[in-house]
Amino acid sequence: MQSRVSVAVLLTASFLPAQLAITSPRGFDTIEGSTSFNHFDSSADRRYQQIDATHLGNPFVVQSLGFRRNGTSTGGGTNEPPRSMDLEITFGLANMAVLSREFDPNFIAGSRQVCFVRRQVNMPDWTGLNGTPSPFDFVVPLDVPFPYAGSDSLVIDFDYQNLVWSVPGVSGGSSADREYTGAVTTTGVSIGTGCSAGGAGGGAFGHGMRLEDNGVGAGPYGMRLRVDASNAPPSTPVLLNIDLQDANLSVPGLCTTVHALPLLAFPFGVSDTQGSIPETSLSFVYHPVLVGVQLVTQLASFDPTQPQIPIILSDGRQATMPAGPSTLSHACVYHWASGGGSSGTLFFGGGMVMQLGL
Repeated sequence: MQSRVSVAVLLTASFLPAQLAITSPRGFDTIEGSTSFNHFDSSADRRYQQIDATHLGNPFVVQSLGFRRNGTSTGGGTNEPPRSMDLEITFGLANMAVLSREFDPNFIAGSRQVCFVRRQVNMPDWTGLNGTPSPFDFVVPLDVPFPYAGSDSLVIDFDYQNLVWSVPGVSGGSSADREYTGAVTTTGVSIGTGCSAGGAGGGAFGHGMRLEDNGVGAGPYGMRLRVDASNAPPSTPVLLNIDLQDANLSVPGLCTTVHALPLLAFPFGVSDTQGSIPETSLSFVYHPVLVGVQLVTQLASFDPTQPQIPIILSDGRQATMPAGPSTLSHACVYHWASGGGSSGTLFFGGGMVMQLGL
């Protein structure tokens, strides 16, 4: 009988997780992040979103979310007395290949789940240093666990309001631990001039373009094209054309020169009522052969007010893919905003080191 029980225990143990917590980005359970992040130290409301592809293929269920202070003096050390805040935590899934600087569109439809309903929480005293790395001593158990299947990137999204310091008049210095190695970026040079939507008198249809390289560490999302649009026809689909050289082609009836023949063409999105599309990052697999490759981009849209062909083109943009960073980057990205903002600059290559309790 005893042997049967022992066998049953061993079989059961073989199906249990090897550890009760992991980190985002992956692999920093006992390793200090490279820098710090001043986040839990603002009297203004603040939202933070991290999109993590370092756990692809590794399913788990998140039961809690934990934070730790910066464990070194990098960034000024810590001067963080206890504080309270009204916190809400949301989890979800994202396609890291296509991300917007707007928070909400990054969630895959139907995946967004509020896992900790907004209420007051208390942070511990983070004054001074407490080991390298420090323990995860600010842990929030979730009201609703989040099951992660491992097939898409994990979204960790939280915001706080009404932050109050326990000591009046005392604010914080360096705060949470962060692991980050940013991309090397090349900004595209403008070629030519775009047309004006809606006939003469409007601003020229234009776009921004950047090429980025995070290196081999970011793997499936190691390189990217970042594009935004301005002065497009309002509330109209926009197409992104990509070429390897400036076509410099004049087509009778088109309002401006074709700079990018559609070697590759992507539906870029729908412009808002002002004719804008926020910066969107299109990431793809890192490959060293792509370093030094030149890309030319141009946007196109439908515009029935054009006198001959009802197509409007933007200016062209030209850039060369740079070589990535010398230190290891990660398939993880974060952005944040204060004061109720709905978007933030996307920082590819890491994020706040957080503990996912399993």
